[in-house]
Amino acid sequence: MSVIFASSTCDLNLKILKKVGVEVLNLPVNFNGKKCLYNASKFNFDEYYANSNIALDEPNYTKLIKTKFTEALLTGQDLIYLTANAKYDLTYKFVNPILKELATKFPEQKIEIVNCNNYSLGYGLIVYEAGIVNSRGESITEVTKFVNKIKRQIKTYIIPSTNANIKQKLTLVGGMIGVRPVLEVVGGELKVLNNVRGKKNIINVLLEKAKQNSNEVPLAIMCGKNTDEANALEEYVLEADSERVILKGGINPLMLSQFGDRTIAISYYKKPRS
Repeated sequence: MSVIFASSTCDLNLKILKKVGVEVLNLPVNFNGKKCLYNASKFNFDEYYANSNIALDEPNYTKLIKTKFTEALLTGQDLIYLTANAKYDLTYKFVNPILKELATKFPEQKIEIVNCNNYSLGYGLIVYEAGIVNSRGESITEVTKFVNKIKRQIKTYIIPSTNANIKQKLTLVGGMIGVRPVLEVVGGELKVLNNVRGKKNIINVLLEKAKQNSNEVPLAIMCGKNTDEANALEEYVLEADSERVILKGGINPLMLSQFGDRTIAISYYKKPRS
């Protein structure tokens, strides 16, 4: 069995991740002039919405990575770090060189970094399922193979409340007032599917996508300050299937700064046809 690490930007409650044996690196940030750790369960989102001045505390993050990874490797276990999105995730550029350095110090152990190509709870679902597989005692090779498979089957749809910071990532953006793009995460990139206007239509679009979820993996619903939309979507999903397991949570501030604080999104496992 390996030690699996993930960033707290997976946006899952730490108690849930602890149950499947995943170690979480709570992101150190400078927030409104003070230092704190981003923890999905404890972060003060109301304060963030009032003043969204936040940045990664790079020196403390580097120190945290080295300390936690070294402690894990000293136990004699292999190590896997699951990163959200190697191209856009700020944490990747710090983790990767440290893992290379540690690989020379612990040559007898296997060290892997795996790109999940996703965001927020889409990343979180992959981390959660990887933790379950790892807890069964699978080798680092098998866990890595599993992650690379399931990340292609986790579907994530995002409806941002602003496109000001993501235009360079899109091929098409609706410009009409009140129109919001429906984005699909494909291989870590954002693809515009269509545009939508109005709360009811936004919920309906995501509801239709959510109906494609396989019950083998929970459905993830995530949002910013628009918890009313997330709650309504959850109610509709449960009306259609009362047995559906749902993980619901807030989107991390690093993502909200890009997509807007009324962003709503879903992630689910779409089982491939046999």
